[in-house]
Amino acid sequence: NRAIADYLHTNGFLSSLEHFQKEAGMPQEIDKKFNGLLEKRWTSVIRLQKKVMDLETKLAEAEEEVNSGAPTRDRRSPGEWIPRPPERYCLTGHRSPITRVVFHPVFSLLVSSSEDATIKVWDYETGDFERTLKGHTDSVQDVAFDS
Repeated sequence: NRAIADYLHTNGFLSSLEHFQKEAGMPQEIDKKFNGLLEKRWTSVIRLQKKVMDLETKLAEAEEEVNSGAPTRDRRSPGEWIPRPPERYCLTGHRSPITRVVFHPVFSLLVSSSEDATIKVWDYETGDFERTLKGHTDSVQDVAFDS
């Protein structure tokens, strides 16, 4: 109420201010800390409304992308899961062709095996190389995480 009274006073609506103060049972003096508060609230509401509309647009775009680019398990074929450009990272390190890539089901780890007899562990969120596991004498054909 005090912010409304300040608005009426600032814009010269003195008779409206008097009636408002009488009906609201407010004191005659208006505290300075309420100067411009109503306008700030109005602009805040407008700013928040714009943010909500922008987020709703982004959500609609994301839903469209999921519906068209990444179908659910029920109706997907392997060809629909081909990665789209641009790629996030280029993970280099193997000296021979890669035979298998596996994502950890819980942690942000990716493991790759190769014909160079090594297994490399990567952090797929940052693209950082973690470590190389050596010990094979020939090509590593497959890798799996123990569940």
